[in-house]
Amino acid sequence: MSPRRLLLAACLVSACGERVGPAQAPPVAETPRAATPPAPAPTSCVGETDEPAALRCWVELLAGPALAGRDNGSPGGQAARAAIIAGLQAYGLDPAGETGTFEQPLPRGANVLARIPGRDPARAGEHVVLAAHYDHLGELDGVVHLGADDNASGVAVALAVARRLAADPPARSVLFAGFDAEEPPDYLTPTMGSNHFLAGPTLPREQLVAVVCLDLMGGDLWPGHRTPLYVMGRETFAVRPEPALADDPRLPVRAMHLRLVEDLPHGRQAFSDHAGFFAREIPSLFVSTGRSPHYHQPTDTPDTLQYDKLHAAVAVVEAHVRVLADMPDRPAWSSSQPLAAADAAVLAELLAAALGEDGVRGSAEFGGLARGRAEADLARARALAATNRPPTADEARELVRISLRAQCLLAPDHEMPTAACLLL
Repeated sequence: MSPRRLLLAACLVSACGERVGPAQAPPVAETPRAATPPAPAPTSCVGETDEPAALRCWVELLAGPALAGRDNGSPGGQAARAAIIAGLQAYGLDPAGETGTFEQPLPRGANVLARIPGRDPARAGEHVVLAAHYDHLGELDGVVHLGADDNASGVAVALAVARRLAADPPARSVLFAGFDAEEPPDYLTPTMGSNHFLAGPTLPREQLVAVVCLDLMGGDLWPGHRTPLYVMGRETFAVRPEPALADDPRLPVRAMHLRLVEDLPHGRQAFSDHAGFFAREIPSLFVSTGRSPHYHQPTDTPDTLQYDKLHAAVAVVEAHVRVLADMPDRPAWSSSQPLAAADAAVLAELLAAALGEDGVRGSAEFGGLARGRAEADLARARALAATNRPPTADEARELVRISLRAQCLLAPDHEMPTAACLLL
């Protein structure tokens, strides 16, 4: 299997930076709808005071036809940036870009940076970064890719959280980072917006104490499945951020180890803007509902998102940012990041749902040839979860392989034969 195939296969709950052309789109069953004239696209969301309506407004604005997919350096990308800056100004955030502006120019496009000053003078010089990239693919082969889930959804949630935090600041400061140039061809290169920022931050790098990165926040891994919000990376913190969260039937929340997403056969690789932070040993949370069948396809449009999930996600993200920003001691990197029995349990839950246990609507990708292998993987994950102890090194590698097989089967790219996934 080529490295590209492995990379594409290994992105179950991640915003992997592979470009997938329109010809690779998987067949997605669509419910017939009566033809209705399209609603006019919003031109601003700053006056929308109702939070659920504001979330939808931001998604429809950023992923509307007028912005043509927000390719970095394009007029649509510039319009998206202007809209986000207008929102940050209206919400009361301070500019944190270059020369007193909200922008940090890139070779193509620009990052959007804004600051919420912390209320504790002793800790206000430390910043928790709230990040979401706002660019998308633009036009590919003559077809515009609007990028509603990737990543208008993340930007909408980040803006809602920023609005809440500005109204009631935490002890530490919060840096809102709307990164540009996350998508190819800049992905994981020095021109990627987050990498450019970390190479020349507009704040002293030692003031960046943690990052909470949002990417793909409003979809489901397969049709009919209520995909949880995965909070990945708590293991990178010496004191783990574990806020008390109210049960919300709109959005289950699951903690997951980053290794289960990022440990590829050719080496570890982060799949979004937390990559540069992680590489610099800045504690990192990556929050996502994962890659839906619309990922990097023209079908990633605003009408495909679950807006009740987006609204529920705002409180989850806010709670994590506040825990980090209010910790008595500075968040610190943990070099010891073992897997836990709970990671096996989360993986077992996903496999059980994909197999359609207990009347849940499973994934078609887990039928036929894949079913026997997936059932064996489920049994093994449950056995490791039942031990209630950290997996050994060999057991941890086994869990990573189980996760990789599941990711490969669920990857929205039908060029990957099922048999190849089962050999992982």
